[in-house]
Amino acid sequence: MEPEEPIEIGASKEDGPAKEETLRDWMPFTLHGCATLACGPWWRLFLVELTVAFFVAACCVWFVNKHWCPAIDQAIAKLPHDAGAIRKGRLHWPNPDPLELTLLNDRPYLRFIVDPKNLIDHGRMADLQLELRARHIAISSSVLGFWKINYPASLSLPMDRERLEPWWGARRPFMMLGLGAAVMLCLLLAWAGLALLGTWPVRMVAFFADREGSMGNHWQLATAALMPGAVFFGMGVLCYGLGLLPLLGLLIVWVLHLIVGWGYLFFAPFFLPQMEEDEESNNPFANPATQEDEAEDDHPLPEPEPVATRGEG
Repeated sequence: MEPEEPIEIGASKEDGPAKEETLRDWMPFTLHGCATLACGPWWRLFLVELTVAFFVAACCVWFVNKHWCPAIDQAIAKLPHDAGAIRKGRLHWPNPDPLELTLLNDRPYLRFIVDPKNLIDHGRMADLQLELRARHIAISSSVLGFWKINYPASLSLPMDRERLEPWWGARRPFMMLGLGAAVMLCLLLAWAGLALLGTWPVRMVAFFADREGSMGNHWQLATAALMPGAVFFGMGVLCYGLGLLPLLGLLIVWVLHLIVGWGYLFFAPFFLPQMEEDEESNNPFANPATQEDEAEDDHPLPEPEPVATRGEG
């Protein structure tokens, strides 16, 4: 019988087979997943960023196509044939009476009004209301307030249904694609900037928690920590488009998604690999002579062999 291999007492568990990473281990929806993404290759985190950015952009495009585009179609269809235009910073409109271009429904997301003389106070009945006046466009909201934007002097926009309807119909799909691409690009740039700001809190928490990681790992962790909040905001846009949330609720979701990101930013460093302590302490205040004596005690010199005398043998 062959002798069995001796079992080493105190052997570390790291000598065993490495645990295979699953898809759930590097998803950024858990603190452990954010730490795993931080320690992994950069392309994996970039794929996660692209996926989350595509999800948020798809939610925004879906909302605009479902609620804003039909309001624009309705406004163009109600324009008169002999409508005027916006030229040289002024609205030229044949009829001074106000004209409601979109009908109010149970949940008005977007509303268009033409009122050259500002004869009537139309209130703030929609989440976003645009009033075309003589020299400016009035933007109001039921929650966000009221703004005025003057017409640019170089703007020349015909307000004719026969021209606007085919122009809008031909460019609408490309505008939706451009909107989605713009949202994705803005998110990627915003995440990169916010991750630079969040790298220093991550390094501070990792330092006091004795966790490993380089500057690049901490930047990746700060980036991964922003992903759960972005998905949360995308779900808020979906709920707002389905009528489950008011505009004020969407604003609260936007604030909460920032808090979620900073929460992950603080707690995820605790799931980084723990820093290994050196067996020999490098104490700068210790006496060098004492350290040499301790080293000699740990490694004693071998005893000399006895010398043979002449009488022997």
